[in-house]
Amino acid sequence: MDLPDAQDTAGSRPVWTPPAEGAPRARVRLLGDAIAFACPGMQNTTVRHSATVLCATGEQPLRVVCDGQVVQGQVLLIRPMARKTIHAVGQPLVLIDLEPTHPQYRRFHAVSAPGAQALDASNCAALLGMAQAFGAGQLGGRDLDASARHAIDSLVSRLLPAPAPLDARVRRLMSLLDEDPSAELDQMARQLDLSPHHASRLFGQGLGLPLRRYALSVKIRAAASFMGSGLALTAVAQAAGFVDSAHFSKVWVQCYGASPSHFFHAGDLHIDAADQPDWLLWYLARRDRDLPPPRSDAQTPWVHRRSAQGGRPRAHRSG
Repeated sequence: MDLPDAQDTAGSRPVWTPPAEGAPRARVRLLGDAIAFACPGMQNTTVRHSATVLCATGEQPLRVVCDGQVVQGQVLLIRPMARKTIHAVGQPLVLIDLEPTHPQYRRFHAVSAPGAQALDASNCAALLGMAQAFGAGQLGGRDLDASARHAIDSLVSRLLPAPAPLDARVRRLMSLLDEDPSAELDQMARQLDLSPHHASRLFGQGLGLPLRRYALSVKIRAAASFMGSGLALTAVAQAAGFVDSAHFSKVWVQCYGASPSHFFHAGDLHIDAADQPDWLLWYLARRDRDLPPPRSDAQTPWVHRRSAQGGRPRAHRSG
């Protein structure tokens, strides 16, 4: 898949501001269907599959250029696949990316043009409080998971309209790609008695994300789960399902604005792994109950993750 270049971004350099002496380091927490990232400041250009909630944790509003237009605010909602440049050097912030499997993800397609929407800070007290506590290192682990989910759910459900129910065939395609993000479209379409063209169009219309972009999101999410593991990037790329480390790096740079090494090996990045749930069991527990369980030979990255970290991969049923 050809990916657009992320201009104004150098994959060989960090894109967040180094912390001042005694200040909190950049922090990452994986929330299962979301990723929270706090840092003392940032400047990068990215295009990624996730919906984004961007919070200024200092006094100055954040400035984002999206589709050539400037949007400023203490809290911004950013639509999936929006090309955006964040100008926040020296401005502390928290960025929360909602993956396509997040319950609120599809609401973000209603974010108004140009793809970034500023919110009134007075309506975001719970969200900003959570973000400030996370950025300061005062909130983490399962407490952060619960606080972030509650703050985002209550805010987004008030501000963005609920989409129509997701077609069961789209949910099935999502589950097939979760199990094997390299699955061929022809094979998946046959399982649903659809033509490849119809399956692809149905998926894009339902989720608001191209089918193959969703497959890449599964791999990126799996790769992110290795942050702090100490594994070499080549091993991470293989376990996450990328064809090679070069492709992994290209997709990661487009999504996050810098090479994976800055996130996986940077000394100034704190990985919050406190009370981290088992990712395979977490994924299976959240599968729709009307979907069949994964095949015994499923190639889900969560199986590869367990194997790469020395665990014994095995098939699990969801209930």
